Order: sequence, then C-alpha cells, then structure tokens
Amino acid sequence: MKSFQLWHIIGLCLLICGAVQAQTNSATPSATSATTSAVDVSNASKVCSPLHMSKLDEPQKIAAMHAPLNRAIATLDSAKIEFSSPTLAAGKMSYVTITPNFADNLSRVCIVGYFYMGSKEEGTEPLEVDHIEIINPPKTADGSQPDSSTRVYFRAPNPGDFHGMRDAVFWRFWARHEPVTLKFAAFDYDSDSGKIQKFYFGHQVPVYISHRNASIFAAWFFAISCYLCAAFTIWYSTRRQSLTPASLPNSLRTPSRLRAALRRISPWYLAGSSGHASLSQLQMLLFTLIIATLLFYQWIRTGLLQEISTDLLYLMGISTIGAGGAQVTNSIKKNLDPKVYDYLQQLGWFTAPVAGAHTTAMPSQLLLTNGRFDIYKFQMAVFTLVIAAYVIAAGGDQLGNIQISATLLSLMGMSQGVY
Repeated sequence: MKSFQLWHIIGLCLLICGAVQAQTNSATPSATSATTSAVDVSNASKVCSPLHMSKLDEPQKIAAMHAPLNRAIATLDSAKIEFSSPTLAAGKMSYVTITPNFADNLSRVCIVGYFYMGSKEEGTEPLEVDHIEIINPPKTADGSQPDSSTRVYFRAPNPGDFHGMRDAVFWRFWARHEPVTLKFAAFDYDSDSGKIQKFYFGHQVPVYISHRNASIFAAWFFAISCYLCAAFTIWYSTRRQSLTPASLPNSLRTPSRLRAALRRISPWYLAGSSGHASLSQLQMLLFTLIIATLLFYQWIRTGLLQEISTDLLYLMGISTIGAGGAQVTNSIKKNLDPKVYDYLQQLGWFTAPVAGAHTTAMPSQLLLTNGRFDIYKFQMAVFTLVIAAYVIAAGGDQLGNIQISATLLSLMGMSQGVY
C-alpha cells in the first residue's frame, strides 16, 4: 500500500513537471519573437542616426531606408501632402506641407526618404531635409482656428544626379520636366536610446523636377521674341515713311543693309517715338522685359506665376509715370498756339518734331539735351543699370522677396521728375 502511494506521488510530480515544461516551451517562441521585433526596430531607428548614416555610402543609405519606409507607408494615416509648387526647381529649396500637424516636439521628429525613377527604382537620390517648422494659420472669419501644419524644407535634386539619367539638351525646353517618385516618412524616435517610438506617416507621391538649363533657354527665347516683336511692329509702322536725304543725319543717309537692320532692333530706336531717343521710355522697356522674363522663367521652373514684390511695383510705377510724362509733354507741344510754339523753339526749350519718328533716334540722345551733356539723364541711366542688374540677380529665385531701398526709389522718382 505504501509502495502504491509512492508511485502515485512520483507520477503526479512527473505530470506537474511536464506541464511546466510545456508551458515554458510555448512561451519561448513569443520571447524570441519579441526579441526579433526589438532588433528590427533597433535596426530601423538607425536611419535617424546621423552618426550611423554618415558611415554609409549612398546605396547603403537607400537600402537602410527600405524597411522603415515600407512599414510607415503601409500604416494608415490621415496626412494631407501639398508641395510648394507643381514642379520642383532642380537644385533649389522647396517644401512640402503636411496637414494636420503630426508632432508638437520637433526635436523628436525624424524624416527620411528618397527620390527614384521608374517602377523598379532604377535611379535613386536621398531626400536632403534642411529644416522642419510648424505653421499656424490665422483664424477664419467665424473665429475658428484651422488645423496647424508641419512644413518640411528640402533641396530638390538635379536630374543629372540620378543614376542612369542625363541632363536634357538645354534647347529642348518643351521636355523640361522629369517625372520621379518621392518616398518619405516621419518617425518619432528617442534620441538617447536611438529607437523608433512611433510612425507618424509614410507616403509615396509622384513629383516633377525641372531642368535649369532648359528653363534658362526658354526665358531667353521669350525675352528675345518679345523684343523682336516690338522692333518688327515699329519697323512695319514706319517703313512707308519717305525721308529726304537732307532731313537725315550724315551717318544715316546711305546705310548698308546690315547696319539698317541692326539699327531697327537697337533699344534707342524702339525708344525714339518722338524722333529722339527717350531715356524714360528705354527705362520702361528695360524693366518691363526684365520682370516679364523673370516671371516667365519662374513659371517654367515651378509651374506657378509668382507674386511681385511691392518695391518692384513702385519701380514700375516710377518708370510708367516718367514715360507717361514724356508723352503728355509731346502732346502739349503739338497743341500749342503757333506763335507760342515758335517762340519756345527760339528759346531752345524744345525742338520741332522730326519727320520719320524712330528713324532719327540716336544713342547719344539718351545722355544729351539740345546737344549738351545732361547730368540728370546720366544720373537716371546709372541708377537704372544698377537696379536692373540687382533685379536680374535677385529675381532668379523669387520675385516676391526683392527689396529696393526707399531712398533709392525716391532718388529714381526725383530723377524722373526732373527729367
């Protein structure tokens, strides 16, 4: 009887040990899975480590981004993505706006991504993030506060940076855009432990990148076409005017064909509607062409017509007032009483209108008045060239940010007034 009880006790102990062992074995895969998951997260978080990514070459960086990016893109989110323009200007700073704002603490935000070509990601280029900021829009008319947004600034790559893609021929401006795809995501990570805590969002969106050289060529083509169109219009309106040799300067009586053609497209010829080269009209022609060409260039580069700064509007207004004042003066001359007209001519206040407008305009007349050097014209010409060069250099990026000092604008206004 004692032996039977002993065997029962031993069997019960073995049964309990087996149950414990089975419980331990069933728990082991979960522990292993948890360990594997922790390792995956740890590896994924390395893409947010500048020290770790700096040790990798470009292909290794792209390979390291694959897993976390695909996981973030597979995660459902409500982020609305808007780019600064329909076309990204190659090599220039652009931004993408994510609404609603996905993080309050930007120090814990990590954004990674890359551009690629084709469905098989044949050519890749990492996303170079410059900085991140939160945008709080103003309240609406009813007093409600719209959702804030997160704006990510980055530098758009050049088409030639992609593997297997070459810069397009510059004169083929009709093929100025290259379609690529941007794959990027935002993570919340712990900077101390280097582990990703949360996926904010992940998106894969198609974008276009413009060729800089093609845009420049298109802008030059636009400016030259507009200028030649104005020159042809003036030539067509004056080609039937008959001029006697005695009414022309000696240098214009027997012009060669080449010299006559070059004269017809000269800027002082275009600005000589009164028979004399007008500096105010030339200034208006110059600023109009510059601003219109820069607007066209920015449209080709970004797909948008940019705003013009207030200072540029003031500058155009000053030029317009000067040119308009010259036209009003010419109109008043024509309506004067003949006796008053002859008397003012004798005083040398102005000369009689010359037959064949534009034809007798000379470049020297831009700086001369009644055959004498005019310091006011010279002053206006010098500052016109300085401002024109500044507008061309600064307007290549954005016309809305061009600023001209108030004192310089006042000086231009006074020069126009005296002129």
